[in-house]
Amino acid sequence: MTKKIIIPVLLFCMCAGLFCQENDNAAVLKLTVEDAVKLALENNVSVKKSELALNLKKRAKNSSWNAISPTLTVSGSFNDDLEKDSYSTGISGSASISLSPSIFSSIKSALLAYDAGELSYEETKRSVELNVRKSFYNILYQKENLTAQERSLETAQQTYDSNLAKYNRGQLSELDLLNSQYNVESKKPTITSLKNTYTNDIASFKRVLGIGLSINIELDGDLDDVVQNIKLSEEILHSDIEDLPSVKSAQNSVDSAKASLLSTRFSAYGPSLTASYTYGKTKTKNVDDLSTTNQLSLGVKIPLDGYLPWSTGALSVASQKESLEELKLQLEDEKTSAEINVRNSYNTILQAQSQLETLEKNVNLMQRSYDMTRIAYNNGSKDLLTLQKAEDNLLTAKTSLQQQEFTLISNVLELESTLGVSFGTFSNANN
Repeated sequence: MTKKIIIPVLLFCMCAGLFCQENDNAAVLKLTVEDAVKLALENNVSVKKSELALNLKKRAKNSSWNAISPTLTVSGSFNDDLEKDSYSTGISGSASISLSPSIFSSIKSALLAYDAGELSYEETKRSVELNVRKSFYNILYQKENLTAQERSLETAQQTYDSNLAKYNRGQLSELDLLNSQYNVESKKPTITSLKNTYTNDIASFKRVLGIGLSINIELDGDLDDVVQNIKLSEEILHSDIEDLPSVKSAQNSVDSAKASLLSTRFSAYGPSLTASYTYGKTKTKNVDDLSTTNQLSLGVKIPLDGYLPWSTGALSVASQKESLEELKLQLEDEKTSAEINVRNSYNTILQAQSQLETLEKNVNLMQRSYDMTRIAYNNGSKDLLTLQKAEDNLLTAKTSLQQQEFTLISNVLELESTLGVSFGTFSNANN
């Protein structure tokens, strides 16, 4: 009796567990664009690798002063002369330090390397965030486009069903029926292709976010809402070029080259100092007094090879001076290029907004044209070809509008990335 009760209970628990597991697997992770960015910054491989590299440079910066740390040693000795029955024991300690002018430039180089690492880390995070945001809105665009294509297919199918009924009643020619059937079938490959692209982009998006491919996600957002909140000001054109990320990175390269050149000059021309101190005690058998060692030594080394123009040091200094001048030219060119990019992006966005208004009006016009053509077709005053052309025009107008919305959002994101401002600065509802 006990077995008869236990077995059904176990089966019920197993079924319940499987049911819960299936529900967990089918759960949908709903993401806003901010949720997606947060996930990516926490899980993305590129961000983690950049953070590890930054930690190494931070450790090098914090210990860059160790070149001036003294060297300390302690030693002990025991000597036994077996023939003379004599032995001695001793202990001594020493401290030495070596100073050269290049030490200070090395510390400066470590600080600049850490600054470069910070810039690189921030650049990596912004690059990942830019990628996430553009992918997020691209997927929204694909989804809307796919929805529009599927609605067009449904409309074409309804037209075919209506034509089939007319054909069966003898009110429509077979040629018109075949044309409407072809209109249905010709849309299916496009929809299949769009679905495959959508699926692949979703998988790539999950990879960037650092989540499992088996997790079902749903993006919570609307292109129209973002587009309507985009606002720009001419103040953008007067942004401080020195604060742009690309200019900061170029400036850091110049500063690093200066520090490297200074270090090479110190190594080629600068003197180095050494100092050491040794103190020890030695005890010899049958000798009451201890032997004491108390020694201080100082030294200076002045390299002369650097003053020879054909020496390795002099050639290295000359080479780094040329590299520094090249980096300075790149810095000035980057400032000009960044200013041009900001101005071009600003004008492109304004133009895109103007075109968007035209495309919105065009969609409304094509919708009215299609509605009127469909009524006329049902009344028999318009042929099938005219109806299909009106339907195609409407679909093209909607697709162009959606594509322009995504292009506008992408351009705004690129401008925010160039300026180094927070993403959403120009497309936030509260901007």
